[in-house]
Amino acid sequence: MGATGNTVQAFFPADEARPSFLNGMSPDLFVWEPTPQRASVFSRLTREFWQYNAAEALQAAAGGLGENLDCLQASVRQLDPGRRLSPRLSARLSGLMEAIEHRDGYAVIDALQAWSCDPPDSWYADDLSTESIAIHAWEASVLREVRSTQVSGVAALQFFPMLERRLGGLQAAVNESLERIEQVDPEMHAEIRSHVSLVKLFTGTGIEGLSTPRAFGAIWLKAPEAERAQQWFLEHLVHECSHLHLNAMLIADPLLTNPQEINRSPLRPDPRPMFQILHGTFVLARNCRVHARLAEKFPHLRLEPALEKFREQFRNGLAVLNQYMQPTPMGNILLASLNASLN
Repeated sequence: MGATGNTVQAFFPADEARPSFLNGMSPDLFVWEPTPQRASVFSRLTREFWQYNAAEALQAAAGGLGENLDCLQASVRQLDPGRRLSPRLSARLSGLMEAIEHRDGYAVIDALQAWSCDPPDSWYADDLSTESIAIHAWEASVLREVRSTQVSGVAALQFFPMLERRLGGLQAAVNESLERIEQVDPEMHAEIRSHVSLVKLFTGTGIEGLSTPRAFGAIWLKAPEAERAQQWFLEHLVHECSHLHLNAMLIADPLLTNPQEINRSPLRPDPRPMFQILHGTFVLARNCRVHARLAEKFPHLRLEPALEKFREQFRNGLAVLNQYMQPTPMGNILLASLNASLN
């Protein structure tokens, strides 16, 4: 399924109102290749973006409700943007912003109460962990969105928690996959470590994985069969982290001016909006790079068929972008870098 809920929410409406941390970013950042420096810049950007919007949302809520929110506001001001945030923080802010937008006073108060129960020292996620879906209350909106998704010509999605299935083997497989990625592509590994703090596992049909700006830092992956766990996680850790990275890039620049124009997708049978085609092509570029290195280093995993599929899908997606994408100047740099990867 890839990324869901990709529209980045913000309070500032126009370029002249953009906060200073979004200005003056180097064009060298807007290419598809992962590097530790790019990962560090964009992961910090997501936290500064969260901090800015959190401050604005709390000010709006305090004024609208006539309530004192000094403690939460002080905690947001004192946030350390050098540390990775828990995905829960994005979910808290997204829920509050939606409640404010809908002028739902009860939902605003309930969102603030839930957030107030999070001690500030729990706002950070310094480690990467693996767990089932449907463990935390903040996941509810994501679960509802996925379970209500309708895809033309495809059976309804099934999206279930792990219940009593043992996670130890899958956790070990995630860790082993990360170690293998680090061996062949330390730059991609650094990006995963910068962006991903939580791997959420599920069972079901019609969906393989997803990520969303509404819970930045979490990725949702279908639990694989044990014999295919390595191949599965090697593909999908790179895939979903790349969605997160591109969403971070989209905070800084819209990249294309026709995001909702419908065209054929490199990954899906049904036509998709151009911003999703950009997402699909971007993640395929990364899967091509990492899988080529993995196939050479670990031939026993038999990754060549998947690699050839990725290469074909990438070429198809890039052809659509070259023909129909209407890029911004930064988007043109990204598109040029994707084309250069074919040389």
